[in-house]
Amino acid sequence: MTDRFLQSFMLQNWEDLLLLHWQVDKSDLAQSIPDDLEIDTFEGQAWLSVVGFRLSGLRINPISWMPWPSFWEINLRTYVKDKQGKKGVWFYSLDSSDIFAVLGARLMYGLPYNFSLTEGSVSSNQITFRSRRKLPHARARSEFGASFAPIQSGTEFSGSTLDHFLLERYRFWARRKWSTLSTTARVRHSPYQAVRTQVTHYKGELFSSQGLAEPTQEATLGHYCKGLKVHASAPSWAFSIAGQANHR
Repeated sequence: MTDRFLQSFMLQNWEDLLLLHWQVDKSDLAQSIPDDLEIDTFEGQAWLSVVGFRLSGLRINPISWMPWPSFWEINLRTYVKDKQGKKGVWFYSLDSSDIFAVLGARLMYGLPYNFSLTEGSVSSNQITFRSRRKLPHARARSEFGASFAPIQSGTEFSGSTLDHFLLERYRFWARRKWSTLSTTARVRHSPYQAVRTQVTHYKGELFSSQGLAEPTQEATLGHYCKGLKVHASAPSWAFSIAGQANHR
């Protein structure tokens, strides 16, 4: 019972996802992640991604009966693996306009959420995101978007190995400021049904706010996905307390 409770700690929907990806040198990122992780590469190259989506239908155990309003979210991430070869994502930053989600995720997972004015707009073939952080010590703005071909109902996404590398990630890590080691959690969802974007744009300070160089060119690759239903586990420290340390 405890294991099932912790494995399905949260249920949420990710809607209207836009993922923009830039190819970068591995050496540019090596010092920006915890000691117990390493940068995961595709054909020797590392990647940074900006991701925007609307989160809806959030349910959290043991208060899953309580409804939660939907909100837009933006994150900056790279791709990592641990010393056992488990693969996932490392979040440099996450932006949300829901202050309770920001505080809860920081407290529970140690995720680097920022309270931001975050919004998105979607049409049949265009999507745009904007954010502006609200706290004086963490000011950063961003605007990014893309056009895409409408997804036809019943169409299967036959992505390449690179698409799979960037999209199919079922674990994330975070690190609290006072620790040199990371905590981790799992996510479960069906495979992405996505389309590659056609024209993309980005301007902002998401990268530079993390000590990373801002992109000077259009994203190397982009994806749009209509939506996913996602189960997220409790963080690894909760499994350890419950005597189930093998979660890591």
